[in-house]
Amino acid sequence: MNPIYHNLEFGITCIDTQHMRKDFVAAYLIKDNDRAAFVDTGCHLSVPTLLATLDANNIPRENVDCVLLTHIHLDHAGGAGELIKYLPNATVYVHERGAQHLINPSKLRKGVIDVYGELFFKQFLGDLIPIPEDRIVIAKDGDEITLGNRTLEFIDSPGHARHHVCIWDQASQGFFSGDTLGVSYREFDTDQGELIFPPTTPVQFDPIIWKNTIERLMSFKPKYAYLTHFNRIEFTQHSANMLIQHIDGFVKISEKLKHSESRHKAIKEHLLDYLLAISTDHGVNLDETQQVKLFKGDLEICAQGLGVWLDRNSS
Repeated sequence: MNPIYHNLEFGITCIDTQHMRKDFVAAYLIKDNDRAAFVDTGCHLSVPTLLATLDANNIPRENVDCVLLTHIHLDHAGGAGELIKYLPNATVYVHERGAQHLINPSKLRKGVIDVYGELFFKQFLGDLIPIPEDRIVIAKDGDEITLGNRTLEFIDSPGHARHHVCIWDQASQGFFSGDTLGVSYREFDTDQGELIFPPTTPVQFDPIIWKNTIERLMSFKPKYAYLTHFNRIEFTQHSANMLIQHIDGFVKISEKLKHSESRHKAIKEHLLDYLLAISTDHGVNLDETQQVKLFKGDLEICAQGLGVWLDRNSS
């Protein structure tokens, strides 16, 4: 296998897990001295790419000390159980709300199949392998681990999901942010910089808590965000403001349409209109067909998450 990866500064490699499409889902490999760690894994089908990236960079599998999971959505953590079968010394770090679902993933599996169907699960996710309890460590807010000569700190980061942590890398002054600092695809970069919007994935989206989390993360004065979707971007206060603006924009759409007869369809259509509009304002010159294709992977889950949030807040 020829893996697709981007070697960045500070011993960090962005790996394209080749899930769904190119440049959609990243995992990261951190190397410091002779020690290594993965941040997120992609899904079960992504594991051969991760292992091939180790081989291509001459990193022995026994030198991988840990797999750090930002949260347990399957495009981030679905491959963890399979991956550690090949990493004899690796420990998996995960938020306490996610640990039990990795030890016994039956509910996680059922939840995904209920939403997307068994065919999608098998075709695009592959499988979900349990992780032995003795190979899991709970990542609590403020906990630090040492990798080679660098320190990595876990920050509890609810808003996108309650089982989310971000990982602060002092060496690069960057956050491995999972989904907390938004989604930003390189095809939408312009002279104005990066276009960033929120993945309002079900079932734990909470806009108020999320905005508080963003404010807390910005207190670290980060230079970079290592996004799962997709790759590293410079992350400034302008970036944070853009993300917050679009969280509010998504919420406004859902609240306006909460009593619509075909609510999910209406939210999805209005989200697409919103994304196309902000893309135009950002100076993106891709034709609309290309833009729709790129946004397609996020529209369904964003609309679903907003619907769950509306129902939770009306009860």
